[in-house]
Amino acid sequence: MSAITDYFTAPSDEHAESALEGLVDLEPAAIEANDASRPRIQLAASGTPVLQAKGVDPVVALGRLEASLTNRPYDEVAKGPRCGKLVAMSDDGDTLVLTVADELRDALAELNAEGVAAAAAAWAIDEMGAPSENTLPFLTAFAELAARAVAEGERMYGYVVI
Repeated sequence: MSAITDYFTAPSDEHAESALEGLVDLEPAAIEANDASRPRIQLAASGTPVLQAKGVDPVVALGRLEASLTNRPYDEVAKGPRCGKLVAMSDDGDTLVLTVADELRDALAELNAEGVAAAAAAWAIDEMGAPSENTLPFLTAFAELAARAVAEGERMYGYVVI
């Protein structure tokens, strides 16, 4: 079974935790039919920027991306203090809010279009190790979300429904 993962920004872990309590509306507006296949950032009713990313694992996949962008070994990245760390969990354990590393946010925010394309070529979302057709569109939108987070002085989080 694949997890549903959305990525969003918040000023602090405490604000991000409120996503579980329904204080932050993480249900973005309806998708236009011609845009349904393209990952993009939408503003939730609360004003929170949200990127829907079905199946992009916030620990392993993003850890591999960070390792690629920062030229650090994956094992080092995985030990980072904000690499997929639990911020909150629902009472039934099926919904989580996890951190996205600040180092990944910063590296993504610095990428231009050519950098995003190069990063997409070097990083694969799927478990087979080959870039999928969704890698570049997702990474483009994810870099945009990171740039917004840096500009607003916010951090990034994953909202995972198992």
